[in-house]
Amino acid sequence: MEARQLRPVYDALDRSDLKQALRESDRLLHKHPNHYGARALKTFVLAKSGQPGEAMALGQSLLDTPPALANHHVQQGLALAFRVLGRPSEEIAVYTAALASSPGSEPLRCKIYMAAARNRMFKEQHLAAVELTKLSKDQKYVWWLITSLLLQAKSPSDQTTGRVQVTLAERMAERALAGGQLTTLEELRIYLDVLDLQGKHDDMLRVLGADANLAAM
Repeated sequence: MEARQLRPVYDALDRSDLKQALRESDRLLHKHPNHYGARALKTFVLAKSGQPGEAMALGQSLLDTPPALANHHVQQGLALAFRVLGRPSEEIAVYTAALASSPGSEPLRCKIYMAAARNRMFKEQHLAAVELTKLSKDQKYVWWLITSLLLQAKSPSDQTTGRVQVTLAERMAERALAGGQLTTLEELRIYLDVLDLQGKHDDMLRVLGADANLAAM
């Protein structure tokens, strides 16, 4: 039902017809003033149309309405709107609020991780990676966690914290290598970057010589 109601708005957006998308969202809101999906898509259209003040006001009103954030259309439209507006904290807040109704959602935590990574919000990126490693045994999340530690170590709040973070990243990467869980070129580059940050160039050569497949990569 809701998807069918919102289809004209989505169709207009697919054509990049922002004026028509705004008309369609307003038409739907005239019939259903509290239609959360229509309000979220209107927020996105306003943001894309260069009306940041109106977009922020409407978006914030949805962000302050927790039941709305359980709706997939609201999550998608509102997060995209805040991304267009250059408001990463609010984009992450959308996904965080949505977790209240889906606390075990892996996709939502992935979205938090990616939004934080795009905006160099390394602490939030790290926390999302920690939660993902708790939720899933997928090895890629271990490397996401190592990456978050590496990025924090490159921009530490202080030298001691940076050393702790890069040391932890190195230990995790070592365990992955020992367990045969370093299998891609990107993972290898991350591990070498961790070692390079510490000036451990001999260890970089050791890692490359530890396995013929790694040397080939």
